[in-house]
Amino acid sequence: MAPRKKDTLPKTKTPEEWERFFACIETRYPTQARNHALLLLTYVTGMRIGETLSLRVEDVDLELGRITVVEGKSGQRIVPLPPKRDKLDVSIRRWLSHRAAWEPDSALMFVTKTGAPLQSSAIRRSMLLYGKRAGIGHVTPHMLRHSCATELLANGAPPIGVQRVLGHRSLVTTLATYAHACDQHANEAMAKR
Repeated sequence: MAPRKKDTLPKTKTPEEWERFFACIETRYPTQARNHALLLLTYVTGMRIGETLSLRVEDVDLELGRITVVEGKSGQRIVPLPPKRDKLDVSIRRWLSHRAAWEPDSALMFVTKTGAPLQSSAIRRSMLLYGKRAGIGHVTPHMLRHSCATELLANGAPPIGVQRVLGHRSLVTTLATYAHACDQHANEAMAKR
């Protein structure tokens, strides 16, 4: 059975737009520090928002440079972190400092001040505010994922590696969804021929 053809390309933003987006989040406040760490982690790893919200503190290993996704759509997987990730490490450590002060009775990484799990709807609302503040317009958690995948492929990452990072069950899914990035990479390769 052939994969379903998508009518539209995944919506993405440029790395420069995402940089403006993250710069506009006031990380001196605990909830903003949490949102910054959560959204930056989602962007860097390409995880689904539900996967990020399901992370436990023990699933995030900055020393080994990896995330263990336990509640993924396609089962458990390990997502490696890039070697150059100073901003991400600073953001996560800042959030963990605030989180410790809240003393939540929860193993989840990203929680409210009362220790309750965060809802994806609250993250979507925050993203709309940050997108407007940064001047980049409407943004969603899935755009973080799409932007990550597009950047990985456009920068020459092998599609099989991107498939593993994203947690797609099939390489066909990755290629069908992100063919535009593969096309750009093919055009660049031919231009260098």
